Amino acid sequence: MPDLDFAGLNVAAQAGFKPHFEQVAARARRRRQRHRIVTVAVVALLATGSGIAVAGRPERPPVPAPGFGPDRTPDFIPTPGPTLTPGPDRQVSTGRPGAGDLNHVYLRYHECRNGCPPRWAGTDDGGRHWRTGALPVPDDAMVDLRVVAPRTLIAWYLSRSAPDSRSARWAASRDGGATWRQVEARRVDALPVGWPVLARQPGPDREALVAVDPATGDVAQLAKRSTLHNAVTVASAPIGAGLWVSGRTGEKVGDGGRVIWTGSAVEVSRDGGRTWRRHEFPDGLTASDDVGGPAVATQDGRTVYALGRVRGVLVIWRSVDGGRTWARTTGTAKVGERTIRAAVRPDGVLMVQAGVTAREDPLMFGSSDGGATLRPAPLGPGADPLPVSGGYVQTGWPDSTGVWLSADGVTWRWLDPPTL
Repeated sequence: MPDLDFAGLNVAAQAGFKPHFEQVAARARRRRQRHRIVTVAVVALLATGSGIAVAGRPERPPVPAPGFGPDRTPDFIPTPGPTLTPGPDRQVSTGRPGAGDLNHVYLRYHECRNGCPPRWAGTDDGGRHWRTGALPVPDDAMVDLRVVAPRTLIAWYLSRSAPDSRSARWAASRDGGATWRQVEARRVDALPVGWPVLARQPGPDREALVAVDPATGDVAQLAKRSTLHNAVTVASAPIGAGLWVSGRTGEKVGDGGRVIWTGSAVEVSRDGGRTWRRHEFPDGLTASDDVGGPAVATQDGRTVYALGRVRGVLVIWRSVDGGRTWARTTGTAKVGERTIRAAVRPDGVLMVQAGVTAREDPLMFGSSDGGATLRPAPLGPGADPLPVSGGYVQTGWPDSTGVWLSADGVTWRWLDPPTL
């Protein structure tokens, strides 16, 4: 079953995180000030090109990095927008947004008045105007709404009264939500070329990889599951870079019956999932305490990075032959127990994000030399993006329900969710 987007989850998440945000923002500002004081003589942030701090000459003052424009401060987690519309008997909660391109953005929402039937909202012009509609699901359904093309949507749903996840269904729209049809997932030995793969939880070791036809909304699912443990799909890998899965190689039972994951590996398939190549890392590389092994970042499927924590220190491995061989780089940073995310920008810069929620007091780093060195970077998007037609999208979920949009992976604009 996918990573469910339950009604009210966003409200609960923001209630949990919001009291910490001002403290987090203040700490982040103090950290940036300390970094500027210490490094102002030797570090410059490029306004164009890589946009990453590099060694500078003393006579050249630092230049601010590209970011968000003068109308918005570059907070890593922006102040939540209008996600709730209260009324006498009305409350609206919005879910995680998705984008087909930089103009077409959609989200699921619940309007709690006379029940809470799931609905969708979408924009065709980058957020200037929004339209809404009903989802073809039961009123009590849990819904995971995904965007696979500018006007193609897919919804996985399960009634809360259903006996188990085997009762889950799929519905697809190829006209931006105007009309819907029920679809059945077709079992295949290899996923069709050019179909986007959905990153879901539970991961591909529990539910085999699923891909969706961007033209029709048809669904295909691999016949075999991943052989890794506690695995995750690398959603940031562009179509054409291969299928990438990150996970653990084993497990053991700890105190009180707790499962302890062991080993660390990535797998890649170049033939739609028919065959896989695995590489195991010797240092227990992990990006998260929850799921997956290392964070994987690639733009072309040839130069690939695998990043994770080892005893509180960031470790980077790099492959230049599509995952056949790997070498550990010298770039490192102290990250504690923070969750790690990473991405390679179109200009080749490796962006690293340590901490994905306000509670983790997030840090940002960049490397323009293949992971040999890391430099502090301003807090902002760019290390956890999804490729879409014409650019990239990154959400602020769960701390915010809006979305960042970028045409080049370097400069970003923020889109608040609509008032519904």
